[in-house]
Amino acid sequence: MMDQVYAVFGGRFEPPLAGELMQCRQVTVPAGTLLHVGDGRVHHIPLVLKGLIRVSRSDDTGKEILMYHIHEAESCVISLTSCLRENFSNMDTLTVTAEEETTLLLVSDKQVRLWHDRYKSWRAFVTDLYDSRLGEILHLVDAVAFKSVDRRLLDYLRQHKDAAGEVHITHQELAYRIGSAREVVSRLLKQLERDGKLQLFRGRIQVKN
Repeated sequence: MMDQVYAVFGGRFEPPLAGELMQCRQVTVPAGTLLHVGDGRVHHIPLVLKGLIRVSRSDDTGKEILMYHIHEAESCVISLTSCLRENFSNMDTLTVTAEEETTLLLVSDKQVRLWHDRYKSWRAFVTDLYDSRLGEILHLVDAVAFKSVDRRLLDYLRQHKDAAGEVHITHQELAYRIGSAREVVSRLLKQLERDGKLQLFRGRIQVKN
């Protein structure tokens, strides 16, 4: 565990904080696992050592929208804010899912507050996360406010296609990524296929030049 923590964070944290990280519970979960960040008494933030986590929110109708991803050496800013303010209502609105097999450390809300007061490197880590997430959210707002759904859809596919021109993704997941409904995305994909801009297969989309 010590080697993995140092491999991910290097010399980013002071030795005493690195030592405390070693004491945190480490878990590895398979892809598709729904992560529970609180049990009503103790809340935790995920600190990703390896893998990828999706953070999304749902409305009363069940429509879900992607907020952001948590990559290696990152954590969840909404969870961090909730722990620092000791107000966990926002955490209850999140759906946190492992998109691939993920290894993470569970940091308790008490540790988050203690480290914020005690360690300069932890405060810098949190500030950097806020800055990164703010940029992502502004990008999302720009896309939703200023681009049509079909433009967002095509832009996403072109940006994420592989060397063969394919994107391996379901219609539901694509809807999450661009902030739309699955029914809308499926209808637009069929229209774009009729227009010759892409070809649909089960679980993948071939993007034409």
